[in-house]
Amino acid sequence: MLHGKHLWLAILPLLVGFAAASAQAQPVTKPNYASAQLVESAFRGHSFILGDDSQIADVRAPDWSADRSVKLRFWFGTGQLVPPEFQPKKGDYYVISESWIDRKLSDKELLIRAGNKLQKPDAVLVTTKTRYKGPGMILPTIVQYSGTRTFTREDGSKVDIAVLEEVSLPAQWTKGGRIPPKYARFKVNGAENLRWSF
Repeated sequence: MLHGKHLWLAILPLLVGFAAASAQAQPVTKPNYASAQLVESAFRGHSFILGDDSQIADVRAPDWSADRSVKLRFWFGTGQLVPPEFQPKKGDYYVISESWIDRKLSDKELLIRAGNKLQKPDAVLVTTKTRYKGPGMILPTIVQYSGTRTFTREDGSKVDIAVLEEVSLPAQWTKGGRIPPKYARFKVNGAENLRWSF
């Protein structure tokens, strides 16, 4: 059995090892998301390339080098099922990914299902340059959250639905070959149409 000095000699290496491990541990830091000014200047009305990170949207302009990119949040929706750290803030920028067109509301507005893999609540997508021709999945797109709009359901009850304004054109298809048929067909103004092969 260890007593006094011998006990401290046995404990000391453990304490030194713990302190060294603590000093080497990396602090948890929040991602540095792109500024509004950068998003507007680099992506407003333009396509982009989306990286492979499934937690944080890693985006870059097509003319940027492969090692240059910025980070944006993915859109997870609104409501009680969305954790507080992922609740959207009005005016912030997000990337919608794996979203589906439900139906057309007007010439420039679509009702979409947008969120994460577990839930895809309704949202209104207000388009600017992109004109979708029918239903299907939407290629990843940078959007700006502009608040909610109240809709009346068929039973007369009211529901608030998030409104997302299109910032970028749809992302470029980087997986090789033609864009699969599950994606909604669309057209945009000018030469940008050359970036997508359906």
